[in-house]
Amino acid sequence: MQITGEKALENISEDAIYFYKDNILDGDPIALDNLFMILDKHIHDDNFIHIAGEINGGVTEGGTTLTLETNIVNLPLRYTNQLKKLIWPEKEDNQVNIYMIIENVDVSQSNLKIALASSVAAYLDDAASVKIKMSQWFDEQLASIVIAQNKIEENDESDNKTSDN
Repeated sequence: MQITGEKALENISEDAIYFYKDNILDGDPIALDNLFMILDKHIHDDNFIHIAGEINGGVTEGGTTLTLETNIVNLPLRYTNQLKKLIWPEKEDNQVNIYMIIENVDVSQSNLKIALASSVAAYLDDAASVKIKMSQWFDEQLASIVIAQNKIEENDESDNKTSDN
């Protein structure tokens, strides 16, 4: 799927983005099926897509946010000022990609990690393979967060034992 730079800038500037948010309760299985269903429903849209699953209120509440976005640049759509500087309005054939984004305080120093899932064209050719790639990536990121949180808890416990002596 191709998009003109002018249309991409219009999507970003005018907030012509399809937004969807799903709340995921802690302890619930992290099923991406609902997010994939919304992606499938809107993948042909001329507007960009922002589909988020928020665990424990999302990153703003101290939880985790899982996001799928379409864009031509690997920056979250909320970074409008930076995107406006990176997108050339006169470019006619920008490839629209699907990006996977995870946000959590334990994921990186910026609380954000983003990766390319595929181009929209590749997704339309073989959605099942791309969905497997997305699921695996999110599983790996969530596992890393759990490991980081466990290390923090272990350090806190060892600090408490040391201070008790």
